Amino acid sequence: MSEFINNTGKRADELLAFVTGLINGEKGSGLIKKYEKSIEAVQPFDVILMTDMLMQQGLELSAVKSGINKALNMLYKGLVSAEIPDYSAIPFLDSLVNENNELNRRLIEMRPLIKAFNQKDIDKEERQEILDEISDRVFELQQFEVHYIKKENILFPYVEKYLKEYGCLSLMWAYHDDIRKYTKEIIELIDRDNTDLKRLNRLLGDLFFVMYAIRFREEYILFPVIFKLIPDEVWDEMMKQSMAEGFAFIEKPELLTIAAEKKEKESHKQKTTVISDLDAVLDMGTGLLKLEQAIMMLNHLPVDMTFVDENDEVRYFSTPGHRIFPRSKAIIGRLVENCHPPSSVHIVKELLDAFKAGTKQKESFWIEMGPKFILIQYFAIHDEKGNYRGTLEVSQDISEIKKLKGEKRLME
Repeated sequence: MSEFINNTGKRADELLAFVTGLINGEKGSGLIKKYEKSIEAVQPFDVILMTDMLMQQGLELSAVKSGINKALNMLYKGLVSAEIPDYSAIPFLDSLVNENNELNRRLIEMRPLIKAFNQKDIDKEERQEILDEISDRVFELQQFEVHYIKKENILFPYVEKYLKEYGCLSLMWAYHDDIRKYTKEIIELIDRDNTDLKRLNRLLGDLFFVMYAIRFREEYILFPVIFKLIPDEVWDEMMKQSMAEGFAFIEKPELLTIAAEKKEKESHKQKTTVISDLDAVLDMGTGLLKLEQAIMMLNHLPVDMTFVDENDEVRYFSTPGHRIFPRSKAIIGRLVENCHPPSSVHIVKELLDAFKAGTKQKESFWIEMGPKFILIQYFAIHDEKGNYRGTLEVSQDISEIKKLKGEKRLME
C-alpha cells in the first residue's frame, strides 16, 4: 500500500480539518484556499483515512454525511484524475462494477420520464401514466438491493480484516439505508391520490444523488485501496459467496478464480480441536448426536439463529431453507456491531452491555417486512458458573402463528 502512504498522514489531517470546517459552517472558499495543496494532491487512501478519523469523533451522522458530500464535490477532480485499477482482474469487484454500469443505464433512462411529468401542459391522465411508469422503474431499482447486501455481508467483513481504517464502511452502509428508504417512499407517494409532485421531485433527486455517490465512492475511493490489499484467495472466496446471493441487473457470471489451485491449509489455528468429521459423535449432555445430525437439526428449525461469543464476535449462524436476514461466512469472527447499520449500532451495544452486566437476560423486537411479521429475540448465554459466554439471536416469521385460534390436538 506504499502508493497510498506517501505523505498521506499530513494530507488526511488537512482534509479532516477541511471537512470539519465545512461541518462547522466555515466558508468553503476560505477552506479550499487554506488546504489547496492537499485537495489537489488527494489520493483514495487519504479519503479513507480522513473518513475513519471523522467517524471516530462521535459527530451526528447527518452532519458527517453533509460534510463528506460537500468535501467530495471539491475532491472530485483529484480523485478522478488518479489511476484506477483494472477491476476486471478481480472477478468479484468486476461483477460489482458491471452491476454499477447497468444501474447507471437504468437511471439515465428514467431522466426523460422525470422531465416529462414536470411539464405544465400535460393533462392529469397523461401525468399519472408517466408517474406509474416511474413507480415501476423505481420498483425495479430495488433489485439492486443484492448489490448492497453483498457489500454489507461479504465485502465489508473482509475489508475490516485487512484495512484497520474501516470507518468509512459504516458511513457507506448508512447511505445504503437511505437508498432503501427513498425507493420505498417514492413508490408509496406515487400510489397515493394527488401525488405531491414537489416532494416526489425532491425524493427522486435524493435517490439519484445517493446512488451515483455510492458508485463513485466504490470505484474511485474504496476499491482502489483494497484492490491490492486483499489476497487473491480471499477475493476468490468472496466471489464464491456472491454466487449464492445473486447479481443485480446482470447475468450470473462464470465462477472465475484468481489464485492457482492450492492445497487446503488452516486459515485460523485454534487452540481447541476442530471436529469436521460428520460421523463424529457429540455428547450433548442429554444425548449423543452425530455432528451431521446436530447440523441438520439446527438448520431444520424454522428460525434464523446467530451466535455471538463473549468477545462480541460472530461465531455461528444457521442456514435454514429460507433465511429472513442474509448472512455469509465472511461474518464469522467479525465484531457484531459491524454487522448492523449505523442507526442501530448503539442499541446493539447497549443490549450486549446489559447482558454482560446481568441486568437483562433476553430482549425482543418485532418488525413488519411486507406480508411477514418478524419476531427477533436475543438471549444472554451464561455457563454453569454464571459467566457470560455470548448472545443468541433468534429470528422467526410468526405471521401464521399470529393467526392461530382455538386448539388442534395431536390426535386430531
